[in-house]
Amino acid sequence: MVSGSASPTPVTRLEWSEAVGKRVRSGDWDAQAVSTTTRVIEALRASGDVFGPGGAGLRETAAQLVDYFMEEAKVVYLVYKVWTAGFEDWLLGQGTSPEQLRQEFDRLAELLAYPDGAAFEPRSHWQRLAVESGSLINGIRSYDLRVEEAERDLERLVDAWRSLHDRYADLMAGLLTFVAGSYGEAMLEQCFRTVLEPYIDERYSPFDLREHAYADTLVRNLYISIESMRGHLVGPGRRGDVELTEHDDRWVLRFDPCGSGGRQVRGDAIEGTGSRVLEPYGFGVTQKAHPWSWNEVGVCYYCAHCNFALSLLPAERWGHPLRTVEPPLWRGTDAPETVRKCEWTVWKTLDAIPPEEYERLGRSKPSLPLYPDAGPPPRGPMPVDHGPA
Repeated sequence: MVSGSASPTPVTRLEWSEAVGKRVRSGDWDAQAVSTTTRVIEALRASGDVFGPGGAGLRETAAQLVDYFMEEAKVVYLVYKVWTAGFEDWLLGQGTSPEQLRQEFDRLAELLAYPDGAAFEPRSHWQRLAVESGSLINGIRSYDLRVEEAERDLERLVDAWRSLHDRYADLMAGLLTFVAGSYGEAMLEQCFRTVLEPYIDERYSPFDLREHAYADTLVRNLYISIESMRGHLVGPGRRGDVELTEHDDRWVLRFDPCGSGGRQVRGDAIEGTGSRVLEPYGFGVTQKAHPWSWNEVGVCYYCAHCNFALSLLPAERWGHPLRTVEPPLWRGTDAPETVRKCEWTVWKTLDAIPPEEYERLGRSKPSLPLYPDAGPPPRGPMPVDHGPA
């Protein structure tokens, strides 16, 4: 059959989710924690090399999953693209000259060169990924690629995305280090608040409790948490595998390593380069405790964006952290705190979020319910509560 499979597809498929508001992968939460790369391979191997009943439908599933892998990557690529422009605008607004900024971008491009020695430049590399993924998808659908060949090309695609992704994440860390070096570490708060504003509005506004009940946002929250970290290629071998554990009151996601900040702190095992805290990189970690660094020192500047985006800004706006985070902390090469797994927690109820998670942000846990039923709630961000003096 050319239009589908003669029997139910025994592998992951794509379907529309009203709860998430986009197409998603099928499967329970344990299935979601498995990388999309693995799901592509499963569909390919089930399809076989010979055109015949059922195989074309499985090939179509594999092709769509390759496209979905690129959709996961696209989310990360677009975020970094928006942030880069935001950091540039913020620095220029603070008085950094265009020439100073150009020199810093040039320095970082050389520092973050690709393995072939070419200076880092994201757009052309992303365009090549589009060509390679399109060719792979067409070859899978048309049987022009045998399963072995398709798997080989998939591995090349994953590695090409990893190479681009890791340098783009490092660019963010480099720019944040430049901000701190130019204007002081404390100014990172103003910088993050400015740059992340459109990101928060676009990605996280569905979690506004004045618009949706907390229970109604849980599927979206957990799904995009897992999906985003698949896109960051977390986990052993950088495939996109998430460790997921469900408890009575929460889901816990662990990344070994996180593909962005965790890799920066540990070093890059795949390319054999060291911690980005050390030379030749010298990317910054917090020297003082701040509410935006979970009141910890040794938080890499890149990792601090998770505090702003997932905890602090949602707590300010809507009264609660969206997710709580235990990041790795720089304590020196191979120290347990340095190499520990990054951990995210999605709490099943507002009541389950411990007071300590608010206190780490310099806040106090509010009384529940946050929004009584009597009368419509006010619009705009919630008043900032910095907790007890």
